[in-house]
Amino acid sequence: MIDFPHTMWISQYTVRFAFNEDISQENFQIVQKFDRFLKKNLQHKLVETVASYHTVTAYINQKIDMKVLQKQWLVMQMSTTDEDVASRHLQIPICYDEEFALDMQRVMDSTCLSYEEVKALHMSKAYLVYLIGFLPGFPYLGDLHEQLFVPRLKKPRKSVSASSIGIGGSQTGIYPLDSPGGWNIIGKTPFTLFDVHEKKSFLFSLGDQVRFYEITKQEFIEIKSKGV
Repeated sequence: MIDFPHTMWISQYTVRFAFNEDISQENFQIVQKFDRFLKKNLQHKLVETVASYHTVTAYINQKIDMKVLQKQWLVMQMSTTDEDVASRHLQIPICYDEEFALDMQRVMDSTCLSYEEVKALHMSKAYLVYLIGFLPGFPYLGDLHEQLFVPRLKKPRKSVSASSIGIGGSQTGIYPLDSPGGWNIIGKTPFTLFDVHEKKSFLFSLGDQVRFYEITKQEFIEIKSKGV
């Protein structure tokens, strides 16, 4: 049985629900379950929810009875009606060419790994989209292999080009737009992550499973020319 999360009112119509602060896929599944629970039980009282690593922030348009909500959470867990939503599994191409891998040498020096070892570890597992934020469509992907844990840049760049892929701490991420940034850039994808003109503006969704595979610079150019 999962305890009702700690609640903190941010404003009169904004409340944050917080679970265990551990960043893990198991904990994130609980967050997703609670997010679905809020959408089902608050309905017209709910404007939107924003889920992340271990919290769900709810924006409401009228008062809610927290005691009733706690009881509904208990009842939901005793039933078998709530099922985990299947994650999408996405394959994302990445080019590690030195033109795009601006911080590869820094990562190699920090980890004592070779160029090939960094690439292999980065592609060695599927990553969970824990959060979409910072920029429109920016996916925070975890959990990075511990041998690749590298601090972010002490002095962020004034500009990082869109579709650049970086690592920082225990995560890897992809810049959807040209922007300032302090992640260690190790490659680039030819895919577009954010397009305001598309019906679905973001390439990624919360809970997606993402795996990278390597492409050459020529393959990068060819895919990019197709406007994917």
